[in-house]
Amino acid sequence: MNLAGEVAVKNKKERDRNLQENILVVPNTAAVQKNTNFHGFRPGTDHNLWTQFAAEGLFLDRDIVEDDTRYKQLIVYLVLRCRQEIFIYQRIRETGEKRLLDMYSFGLGGHINPVHSHSFRRLITSNLTRELKEEVSFKGQYSYRFLGFLNDQEEEVGRYHFGLVFLVSCLSPHISVREKNKIQGKLVPVSRLVEYQDNLENWSLILLPYIPDLVGMCTGDSPSCTR
Repeated sequence: MNLAGEVAVKNKKERDRNLQENILVVPNTAAVQKNTNFHGFRPGTDHNLWTQFAAEGLFLDRDIVEDDTRYKQLIVYLVLRCRQEIFIYQRIRETGEKRLLDMYSFGLGGHINPVHSHSFRRLITSNLTRELKEEVSFKGQYSYRFLGFLNDQEEEVGRYHFGLVFLVSCLSPHISVREKNKIQGKLVPVSRLVEYQDNLENWSLILLPYIPDLVGMCTGDSPSCTR
């Protein structure tokens, strides 16, 4: 191979390395399965589960673990609200998750990537902030509260993922999606969410019965953490 060819191969390998995404996973060991062996939404904070995730979590290449049931990919799942309305969106063009095309959702979900911190709490909150900035735009302060854990053992998407559900309270009702060519979204009164249930992606469908009570518990605009 000549020098130009070697340089081209080297540059391609460098680009491939840069395109790799390391995501937080937990090995699907017997201990993890014991604590995550449920279907649906588990409200509240399970300190033992958080401790287990912090101790056993590791970062692996997303391409390697995407369809590997030996690992559970941890996902921050953000439900946005403004007063008594929930932000709902629809995927109108093919995105990374082809299986969710044309479905509605009221949760913004994202993988957890490494940050420059040894704090597991900081890892989660930094990725929460990043996901918000990447997916939506709104003015003013926001606050967030952890709601519980979400596990879907029935659909293929859920077999590889485990949700960490947060409620994000926005002061401004002017919320818009950033990728307008792929996604459209709007605020919908909590009482009208049931009108979308036939076309909700499964994680949102699982959460649907809990939303009125969860929003009712957080009627103030100063939950646990404010930005």
